[in-house]
Amino acid sequence: NVFIMDAGKLNQRITIKRLTKASDGFGGFNSTLSNVKTMWCSLKETSGEVKDEFGKRERYVEVELLVRKKSADDITIGDIFIAEGNTDEFRINNMYQSKLDFYVEIKATKID
Repeated sequence: NVFIMDAGKLNQRITIKRLTKASDGFGGFNSTLSNVKTMWCSLKETSGEVKDEFGKRERYVEVELLVRKKSADDITIGDIFIAEGNTDEFRINNMYQSKLDFYVEIKATKID
């Protein structure tokens, strides 16, 4: 049973961002999100659980991405991505080589 990835399914453009420190000019530092790269992926929501925490209801959205292995070389766990046309930020929690050659599967959680 051979599965072949259709490149046309990589239809969502995302921007990978990373927290970096920059000098504030007064001997301290500011943390800012810097763009690392923009790439195409297949993006699907895997869960959208609603939880009550400290009297506040929050929705925890988990997603899975499938990206080309070469594109994933610059991504690290803890990086953040934003899907094009959206303002939601997702933190990358896990990355692993897919069963498919040349692809990496990434799991991420929405940041509120």
